[in-house]
Amino acid sequence: MKNLTRVLLLVMITVSLSSCESIKGIFDVEVDTTIEGEMDIQTDGTALKSTNDYGFDESITVAVLNDDLYEYEDKIQEFKTSDVTIEVLSVDSSDVVFLPGTIFTISNGVNPSVSWEITTDWPLEQGSMLDLLDAGLYAGVETILDERVDITISAVGSANKGNVHATIRVGIEVTVVANPLD
Repeated sequence: MKNLTRVLLLVMITVSLSSCESIKGIFDVEVDTTIEGEMDIQTDGTALKSTNDYGFDESITVAVLNDDLYEYEDKIQEFKTSDVTIEVLSVDSSDVVFLPGTIFTISNGVNPSVSWEITTDWPLEQGSMLDLLDAGLYAGVETILDERVDITISAVGSANKGNVHATIRVGIEVTVVANPLD
């Protein structure tokens, strides 16, 4: 009987010590939000050498902590990226196409940047969306976001028309895990 009591006591102590982190995890809060920014893109007025392409090189700075996250600013444990998209908000000309080789990049000056290259023509029409697929890159985005410093989103490439102005929204869909007990 004494041995059974000792074994039960040992099991209870072991379970209680190993489950402290599990119990702490019960208080985790998950916040779904979009980290986003709007970028104005202006294509050059003159064609690039030996082509009929019109270049552009634009970037914006976006705050990682938005209104949904300020409450948990010091309690954030991780960012889980579920999607990165680009939506055309406006374009001042018709039949405009971003050409293959156009690159969208997310960086923060601390971690290696993450880039997506457009491999086919992307027609710019108000409301059209481009999904920048994971391709193993979302982990890099999460590492960048984990720093919780402003990020830079850039677009470098060319279009089929010059002197075109387009506004796009770049959105990073994330689930942020925070623990108010930290």
